[in-house]
Amino acid sequence: MDKDGGPAYSGRSEKGCFPSPQQELLLQASLLKGEEAVEAWRQWKSDVDVEKLDPASHRMLPMLYRNLLAHGIKDPSMGLYKGVYRRTWYKNQVLFHAVASLLRSLHDAGIETLVLKGAALTVLYYSDYGLRPMNDFDVLVRPEQALYVINLIGELGWAPMYFVPTERYISVSYSHGFRNGMGQEFDLHWHLLSQCREASADDDFWEGSRETEFHGVPTYVLNPTDQLLHVCIHGARWNYTPPFRWVADAAIILNTAQSEIDWDRLIGQARKRRLALPLRESLNYLSRSMNIPVPQEILKNLNGLTVSGTERMEYKVNISLPTRWTAMLDLWCQHSRLVRNNRLICRLVTFPSFLQRIWGLSSLWNLPFYALLRIMTWNSRGRTAQT
Repeated sequence: MDKDGGPAYSGRSEKGCFPSPQQELLLQASLLKGEEAVEAWRQWKSDVDVEKLDPASHRMLPMLYRNLLAHGIKDPSMGLYKGVYRRTWYKNQVLFHAVASLLRSLHDAGIETLVLKGAALTVLYYSDYGLRPMNDFDVLVRPEQALYVINLIGELGWAPMYFVPTERYISVSYSHGFRNGMGQEFDLHWHLLSQCREASADDDFWEGSRETEFHGVPTYVLNPTDQLLHVCIHGARWNYTPPFRWVADAAIILNTAQSEIDWDRLIGQARKRRLALPLRESLNYLSRSMNIPVPQEILKNLNGLTVSGTERMEYKVNISLPTRWTAMLDLWCQHSRLVRNNRLICRLVTFPSFLQRIWGLSSLWNLPFYALLRIMTWNSRGRTAQT
């Protein structure tokens, strides 16, 4: 436990948001320079069967390949790493081409878009389509345009996953997935962060965004400071497949745009959104375990911040192995952030309506049976897709 009573990263498990010791070696081999990187690779290689890697580690092989190639490594395993790199390059090219057409249609319809996550990182920081595998393509639009965009992309052949989002669902959620006939996935966001779903939650991000082009289509991206915040906060969640790729993403941002990071803005944005704890844990990990250049004064300021009990509970829920009841507690935390009245009775009274909206139910009468069904089907492999 840390000094505020919250969980510290040193107690991480092998399945979580922070890397296991073995995965840490893989990250070091992929990100560090010189003999330190080569030695980390040798240790990692001696401990794993590269043909039976966990999915999260497998996604790091393109970066491992490029780093080892730069160090002049010649080894039979380089052929496998190179094959993953080439497959990633091809899949990303195909996905980016499909989504560029979608972005063009949105632009022509007068919709402002902001490209997020892997696509933005690939183009702006990795500068190589083969380095960062992606399952989907994430784009942010303004909340008031979300319903229109959902209808528009439906006409363009992208079908919603799980159910068709409605205005009531949009008012309490933050994103929804879509899939086209080729099996490609597109994640539409109307809020950047899952924890922040108020109507004005993203105004700062839009105001600080930068104009760019994606495959010739005008769009926006987050500035480096907000991009780093997004990577750290998004990565600080439990997942059956540990999403430790956020470590590589953060390292690439800091190594590429170190001089452009506004540290005061970074801390201010996190405090404003009651997300100082996950940011603190993420930056401490980057500094201590990966030798990533984070100013010590910034770490000192973050470590000195007072973190409320509610924030600690939310963070613990987010990074912990989920159960049926912690999954429901996660929903309670989401709901509590949306309720302006802090009185417990007000939150209790409005919670059923929140569940109805987030689960896409047409009536509150359906809620008891559906809630029981969800609780019974939740298991230790993770929270449901729509939480």
